[in-house]
Amino acid sequence: MSDREFEPRLTPKPPPTDPAEIHFKNAWQHRKFKRYQEAVDEFLKSLEHNPDKGATHFNLGLVYDQLNEGRRALTHVEKALALFGTEQHASNNAAAQSLFKKLVNKYPDLAQDIQKK
Repeated sequence: MSDREFEPRLTPKPPPTDPAEIHFKNAWQHRKFKRYQEAVDEFLKSLEHNPDKGATHFNLGLVYDQLNEGRRALTHVEKALALFGTEQHASNNAAAQSLFKKLVNKYPDLAQDIQKK
């Protein structure tokens, strides 16, 4: 037997068919290339189809922070924290907690308003 017979055969993953996932992937690509407003638009479209996806809220928080929209960033990261808590994904929850702390330090006045709600 040759070594080639033991090489893993990777099959490409089919493209998503779920509209929320399609918009999420498009948004992620925009974010990757620092096209933040386009990323926001796509993440919001994703949320229209699946408003309870913590990863979408988390990424919106990141992008809104890049656009210096602190209130929106904090709101979405707080929502991500709530959703990750129900999903019981420890690593996602830890990342959201870390980002929330960073945003609270960056936008202290806004953080007080958000936490009062």
